[in-house]
Parts: sequence; structure tokens; C-alpha cells
Amino acid sequence: MHNYIVMPITPKLIEKLKSTFKGTYLLYPIIIIFAIPLLLIINTVWNLKNFNRDINFLLRHQAVSVTDTIKPQIVRSLNDGSDLSTFLNETKASNSEILSISVVKETDNKVSITASTQDAIDLANLEKMGLNQLAVGFNQPVAGLSYDPLVGKNVWNVSVPIGKMGSDNYLLLLKYRIDKVEEILGRTARDSYIILAGLILATIFLLINHFIFFRKAQKTRELEELDRLKDEFISMAAHELKAPITGLIGYLELLREELTAEEKIKFAEDFNVLTLLIDNLNKLINDLLDVSRIEQGRFKIEVKDTNIPLVVEEVIKSLQPLINEKGLVLNFNPGENIPSVKTDPDRIRQIVTNLISNAVKYTLKGNIDVAVSQKDKFVQIEVKDSGIGIPAEELPNLFTKFHRVKDKQTIEVRGTGLGLWITKQIVERLGGKIGVESIYGTGSKFVFTLPLAV
Repeated sequence: MHNYIVMPITPKLIEKLKSTFKGTYLLYPIIIIFAIPLLLIINTVWNLKNFNRDINFLLRHQAVSVTDTIKPQIVRSLNDGSDLSTFLNETKASNSEILSISVVKETDNKVSITASTQDAIDLANLEKMGLNQLAVGFNQPVAGLSYDPLVGKNVWNVSVPIGKMGSDNYLLLLKYRIDKVEEILGRTARDSYIILAGLILATIFLLINHFIFFRKAQKTRELEELDRLKDEFISMAAHELKAPITGLIGYLELLREELTAEEKIKFAEDFNVLTLLIDNLNKLINDLLDVSRIEQGRFKIEVKDTNIPLVVEEVIKSLQPLINEKGLVLNFNPGENIPSVKTDPDRIRQIVTNLISNAVKYTLKGNIDVAVSQKDKFVQIEVKDSGIGIPAEELPNLFTKFHRVKDKQTIEVRGTGLGLWITKQIVERLGGKIGVESIYGTGSKFVFTLPLAV
């Protein structure tokens, strides 16, 4: 009973998990997009907080230092009864950062003003802050930052115990200006937030670009995988077709041998058509196999000492019936003292066969000139025809896969558009280069080179 329930559910569950985690590649960019700006914000706020703390520490230290400097004179004034208010005003005038200086007397937890540079003092706010109690209790200066409603700004309040005279505790209260510092802090904070905003925008922009490129790279990988599967399919299909074609050629030859002389004459044209069709199909299969081998890196090159003029001459002899059938004249110049080349003779044969076959296909009448020569450290092979030529706009794509010249004179010419692409790939794998010159309506000249020392 359990098996019948689990078996249908398990595949569905697996597919659901796959679909759930299929988009996990999105998680990384999303986390980064939010994490980096958040970290930048935290870093900026933290730095501003530390900067503000350090500035406040320096201000408090400065306020306490000023208070310690004037404390001895205040003690003397309290002892000898001299004019304390004048001294306090003079001290305030000498330091632009001081807002007010007051001498406070504390008796039985009640605060009163002995002398001050400020006309009105908010005693209730002073008692609320508790600086006096702390200063007396710890017998050391105590500073605190608070908002002063009389000034309308934040100020440093520094309370310094002067000493006890009789039953009274005397304290020095100093209000210290911080508006310049606040201006610096405000400007620094504003600049920091502007830079932060710029960094966040730049980060988001870069991450969006990264995400776009990531998607494109993923698409590219998918296309590459499809291309690989296509190549494997073509290779497999070509291999599977190769055996029946070989068998068909064998049976066709066997059938030809069993015919009488009269039957051979009677069916000669039919046999020629069949042979031509089989040859075309065989060439197509070979081209597809070569494309597959080249793209999968399985294309074999067997290097040996090669007599280039001799190989070219053998190709010409094999194609002579085709040349004669079209009424063309082929001129061959083997060159003089052409040295041997370390290369693959079978691949050279394949290259020359492709070039001369094309020349025959696209030359309606006239000549085909084939020449071998030495140019510096290269052997050069040239195939020139007086055919229909190639339009200038077709030349850039001539060596690409499946490209065929679009011309009314070439509509009936059979071909896959793979021959020149394969030819170029082979030439480059042999260390050479191939090029073409053509004038439409006049003819074409294909030239490829091979290095003398590989």
C-alpha cells in the first residue's frame, strides 16, 4: 500500500525541489545588492559616531583644562573678597569659546549664584543635570553635554569643585561653546552621506551589470551546450550514414560487374547519375565529420616530409576527368627547387582538392591556373580561375560555416557551404594562412601558405 503512494509522489517532490532551487543563482546577487549598501551605511554611521565621540572628548578635556587654569584665581578672590565678576568677565572675553562662567555656592543641597557672567541662569536645569552633586561627590571635574534653552544650542557644562569654605561648597560652572564643532560635524556628516549615497548607487549599478553579465554568461553556456549536443548528433548521424553509403557503393560496383556489355551501355547514364549522387552524399558526410572533429578537437594531423608539387599534381590528375568534362584547361606550374615541408600530405590533398573543385564548379569556360612557389620561409600554393568571381560584399563571410555565394549563376551548383570553412581550419592548423582575391565577373584567386619549418 505504501509503495503505491510513495512512487507517484517522489518524482513530483523531486521536481518541486528542482524548480525551487533552480533560481538559487539569483540569491547571491540579491544578497550582495542589499548587504553591501547596508554594510556601507553601518560603517558610515559607526565612523561618524566615533568621530563625534572623539570630538566631544577633546572638547570636554579642553573645557576642564580652562577651568583648572582659572580655578586658583577664583579661590583667591573668594578668600580676599576681591571683585570676582570682573575677573570672570575678563576670562570669558579672552576665550571666544566660553559662553559663561559662574561661581555657584551649595548650602544644604540648595544652589545659589555667587558671581556669573550670565544675567540669567536656569538653576532648575542645572540641578536636573546633577553635575554639582557629582563634582562634589567625586571631588573632581565633571562635564556633560546638554541643550541650553537660554542660548538655544547644545553646550558643554563643566562643574569643578573649588573647595569647602565653612559649611558651604563652592563650585565653578563653565558653559563651553560647541557650535563650530557642530558645524564641522554637520559638514562631515553631510559629506559622508553624499559619498555613501554615491557608493551605494555605484555598487547597485555594478551589481546590476554583474547580474546582467551573469545571465548572458549563463545563456552563452546553455548555447554552447546545445552546440556541443548538436555537434555530437551530427557526428553520430554522419557515422551512422557512412556505413550504408559504403555498402551502397560496394553493391553498385557488384551490380555493374554482373551486367552484360549491352546492359552496361544501356544503363551507363543511370549508373553515372547514381555514382554522382553517392559521391555528393559521401562528400557531405565527410564534411560533417570533419566539422565535428574540428570543433571537438579530434581532428588529426600526421606530420611528415611532404613534396608539395607532387601532392598537387596527384590531385590534378584525379580531377582531370571532371576538368575535361567541362571543357576547361588547367595549367600547372610546380615551381623550381621547392623544398619538402613537414606537414600532413593527406590534409594538403584535401585542401587542394577543395580549391580546384570549387574553381571547376564556378568556372563556366576558360582556364584554371595552379602554381607552387617559395616565398621567404613559406611555400605558397595558388589556385586561380577565370570563373564568375565573387561579389565584394560576400568576401568577408566566404570562410564561414554554411556560407554560399548568393548569385543566379550558382543556384544550381551543389554544395554545403562547409568546404572553404574546413579548408581554412586545416590551413591554420598546419601553421599557414589562406586568403582570396576576386573581381566579380572576372575570376578568383585563392592563395594559401605553409611554413617550411614547423
